[in-house]
Amino acid sequence: MKITRTTEPTRAERTQPRTGSAARSIATATQPAASTGGDSGRVQLSDLSSRLTQLETQFPQSSFDAAKVSEVRNAIAEGRYQVNASVVADKLLASAAQLAGRKA
Repeated sequence: MKITRTTEPTRAERTQPRTGSAARSIATATQPAASTGGDSGRVQLSDLSSRLTQLETQFPQSSFDAAKVSEVRNAIAEGRYQVNASVVADKLLASAAQLAGRKA
């Protein structure tokens, strides 16, 4: 298991407006090759997009303990991290039962 920062931007980074050359290269890549009508500046979002926005506001992102993450990362790197297989198995079975609609 590898716990490192990936190059994948976070949701906040993806939603921030871009500036400079990055914005220009994305703008040119997303523009249509030939504009045939007056709707070239109009964007229409699907119902799924509005549902996603609603869910994001309904379930705000939870915070995490950065110190705990750092501690676990160091333990893994140093070979001190021990996995309790029976706890993992119990939680996996409970999760599978929940997904199947049964109570564990």
